[in-house]
Amino acid sequence: MRDRRRRRTNGIDPRMMFLLMQLARQISAMPYKPPATLVLMALNFAVHFYQHTLPLGIPQVCLHPAKILSGELKRLVFSAFYHGDDMHVYYNMSSLLWKGAQLEQAMGSEAFIGMSLVLLGLSHSIYVAVAWAMAEVGFYNSMNTCAIGYSAVLFAYKVVLNHASPRWTRIWGFSIPLKYACWAELVLISIMTPNASFIGHLCGILAGLIYVYGYNFVQPTLQSVPRSDGDGRRIRNGRLERNRRNQREREEWELQEALRRSREESG
Repeated sequence: MRDRRRRRTNGIDPRMMFLLMQLARQISAMPYKPPATLVLMALNFAVHFYQHTLPLGIPQVCLHPAKILSGELKRLVFSAFYHGDDMHVYYNMSSLLWKGAQLEQAMGSEAFIGMSLVLLGLSHSIYVAVAWAMAEVGFYNSMNTCAIGYSAVLFAYKVVLNHASPRWTRIWGFSIPLKYACWAELVLISIMTPNASFIGHLCGILAGLIYVYGYNFVQPTLQSVPRSDGDGRRIRNGRLERNRRNQREREEWELQEALRRSREESG
């Protein structure tokens, strides 16, 4: 999720086309192709590349707390599927593919879609509540922010994936428990990408924590699926176990991507 940026111009940039081809090759090589995840990715890409033909533009759908409280509830949902630029949507969809494939295989497609809808509504509702609370103590501009993107849900996915993991990971040379990696990434991404929505990402984490610990939906669901995939991931005692090397490499790649995008935007 990031603050609203200018509307993209028509056409697909050649660099973006190359990245999309790489993403397609990754999907083709996957032993399990998660249907719900792929549908969500296709929806996000379609909205992004054809938003100039849609009746609602970014100003009409972005997550604007004041307008949501005045009755424009469609923003709670629609804002997640609009992105500011090509790299914004590519980075989010790459992360969705990685996290969604693991969750969907463990939970099943219907349960994954249901969880995604809950996390979407919950994270964006928390965002509005936080903005209102900030305005009450004097931060009045918080009610007029205009954020877009699927990032809040992605942060919530990360919490769900790693909440019960006993593993550790390394971020910028520091070893931390994997279940706390989302907090480190929250800070690092906000530093490296200043126009990213810190509050939006934070609300995604809070939504994930509420989902896991408040409603306790995930643990029983994962415990009931005793299967594994060809990548060394399996469900054991309610925990989604992954190949440690692949997990570390993916997290390092995500951070490097964020750093590279930050350099491009500041250049």
